[in-house]
Amino acid sequence: MLMDPGLSEQQIQRLARNMYRASQHIQELLQDLLEIGRGRSGERRRCDLRELVSRIAESLAPTAEAQSMRILLNVPEGLELLIDEHRIGRVFANLVGNALEAMPEGGTVTVTATAEEQSVLVEVRDTGPGISPEIRDRLFQPFVTSRKGSGLGLGLVLARQAIVDHGGDMWATSTPGNGACFSFRLPLQGSDETAPRAADVRQVSS
Repeated sequence: MLMDPGLSEQQIQRLARNMYRASQHIQELLQDLLEIGRGRSGERRRCDLRELVSRIAESLAPTAEAQSMRILLNVPEGLELLIDEHRIGRVFANLVGNALEAMPEGGTVTVTATAEEQSVLVEVRDTGPGISPEIRDRLFQPFVTSRKGSGLGLGLVLARQAIVDHGGDMWATSTPGNGACFSFRLPLQGSDETAPRAADVRQVSS
């Protein structure tokens, strides 16, 4: 398509952006597969969960705005976890990205984090059509996807594996026609003992 002399400068830039993002996604996917295959993960460090989620949401904001969707964050300030920031960041990118793709006609994605006694409960909820009954019980199996003609069906597998490697777990709930909610827990090991301040709901895109 780039060899087509009839393309406008705007079309060429759009194609280049899509190619760049796709190549980044493939590189990250391969890196995850290599790390799992070698039985290791990246360096873990103390990370502010709200800052991490905000960065991911801002990177997806143009996609949301183009389809009249909103990304809302309800994550407390000062909530720090000892994590591999890149892997957990990709978990959020996968879950929020999937939610946006499930709502081509618009909707809302809400990311909520709640501090519990020994862990943090995270929920990524959308207002889309919900999870298809045909794949609901196989969501976290390799090569299972609801996308026709696109998607490898590995994103959720790698996302859940990242959470499991951090000592947590991931699951999904859905009611047909009433959206889906992907939830996971991460242990509070290495976090500050002081309780985080109450979260405020921020709209990242509209």
